[in-house]
Amino acid sequence: MRIYRLAASAYLVITLGSIVLSLVIGTATPAWLATMWYPPGEIVGKSPLLPVLGGLLLLGLVNSWMLWQVLRGPAPMAVPTRGAATWLRLLLYADVMWLLIPSLLPDLVETVIGLALWVPALVLLTVVLTGSGRPFRLALLLIGLVEPAGSLAIGLMDASRPQLFMSPAYRATVMAAAVATFVMMVMLLLAQRRDGRWSRVTLLIGLGTFASAFLVELVDTLTRGSTIESIAEAMDVLYVVWLARTAHELNREPRQKAPLRVPAALAAVPAVLLLMVVGPEGRPYLTYTWQSDELMECWAASEPPRVADIPAHERDRAYMCSVSKPSDLRVSDQELLGRGRAACTRFAAGEPVRARPALLALLCPEVIGQRYPDLLLSSAQIGRRQAEKESVERKQREREARKEDAMCRDPWPALRTRFQATASYYDWDTLPYGIYDAEADTEEDSEAIWNAESTGVLAASGQLALIFTPSQDWATCVTAKALRSAPPPLRRKGWDEVVEADVVSESGHLVMQKLSASKVRFPNLARSGPGTYRLRLYTRPGVDLILVYPARRAA
Repeated sequence: MRIYRLAASAYLVITLGSIVLSLVIGTATPAWLATMWYPPGEIVGKSPLLPVLGGLLLLGLVNSWMLWQVLRGPAPMAVPTRGAATWLRLLLYADVMWLLIPSLLPDLVETVIGLALWVPALVLLTVVLTGSGRPFRLALLLIGLVEPAGSLAIGLMDASRPQLFMSPAYRATVMAAAVATFVMMVMLLLAQRRDGRWSRVTLLIGLGTFASAFLVELVDTLTRGSTIESIAEAMDVLYVVWLARTAHELNREPRQKAPLRVPAALAAVPAVLLLMVVGPEGRPYLTYTWQSDELMECWAASEPPRVADIPAHERDRAYMCSVSKPSDLRVSDQELLGRGRAACTRFAAGEPVRARPALLALLCPEVIGQRYPDLLLSSAQIGRRQAEKESVERKQREREARKEDAMCRDPWPALRTRFQATASYYDWDTLPYGIYDAEADTEEDSEAIWNAESTGVLAASGQLALIFTPSQDWATCVTAKALRSAPPPLRRKGWDEVVEADVVSESGHLVMQKLSASKVRFPNLARSGPGTYRLRLYTRPGVDLILVYPARRAA
């Protein structure tokens, strides 16, 4: 018995045995592994056992027939083959093996490997085929190269931003690749028929690839996300068998006939493409697009997009992507759109509706806009309105802060220096304000202060000092003065606390954080450059006086 018969028979026996085992143990896992060649998912265990096993039995028969065809090897050599035919046969068998072996590589890598095997085979096919004129073979090569280029472009888009899935360029690329694949396959079958080396069965199997692809797509639509969908996709093996038979019968002797001209039917292809671009007057609606797992079908967002941001011809799709769908019922696009338009009618009549106005605005903006005019604004208009509101609030805070600053007075006017400033400080979150080295990383110093067991009104660590005196009920007037030497003692009378601490400035740039919304700027408090400085804080309710001077002269 030849190897291909033995392999097909053995596989069929294994399939039958796995189905019997699945019936005995009550789970489809053994049969699934034997026929699908990968572990089953959770959905397989939730499906009825007998229908699944019936589908797997049919798939086992199909796979046995496929192994029979693939493992036969080349036919007996009728005439000596040229080098191009030999390489073509090797590439076709390599492509068959690549399509059969399961791969865990990324999609883009699989696409590149598949194109690396198919493109040279296509070029050699145009060289090896006889009975077809040179213009026909040149047209076949050019159209055949459109599909690999389109597949590579689609793979690159899929690997980039998902937003590209809905772009016109992505759609045009998918359409061009699909049309090029169809035309190329038709021309290849015509060329094979004219060549004479390939049998009628091979040509029929090649034609069957169109029907099988259509049936698989139909089953996918009717059984979205089910076990039958996966089994149906695995049965689409006619293209693999066609490749194997094309390589098997390549050794036969071609017939010599008049060159094949480009069929007149192919002239209709440009007209069909033009009709696809122009489209009908009424745009048809796809069915169950919202149930597809493909991002190119529907890119759902957490909130409905604003109607002014969506072109009028895309608003129905935007509504479909945003509306809440039933989880256990199959509802078509038309029915969901009908429900939405019915809700618009009830809304216009003043009746209560459950749908959000922002969602219904995508279907009937003129109705929703009468009661909610803000929903008709674009994102840019909303952004400008928010920016104007924030600008008004910011200017109001600045005016109020300038009034508060004007009410503050220097608590020690006799001690004058050009390096001083006074500002009001509000602290609604009971947070301190700080003095720190402007060029230092004070994260560790801040953690040390906050992790301390207890802190007073003044806490310092390294190049950071924090003052914990502001009140939540009124503004605190803060005055900071930078001195070159230790100031004279100030009477403690009238002050609740007088405390001191050291702060380091390695850069010689010691700054006070901005306190007031009026953006009062405090001067550099490190008068003597880099070094250690002494901070003396006088504080009472509503008033803080901070004196900063070099620590080496404190004595």
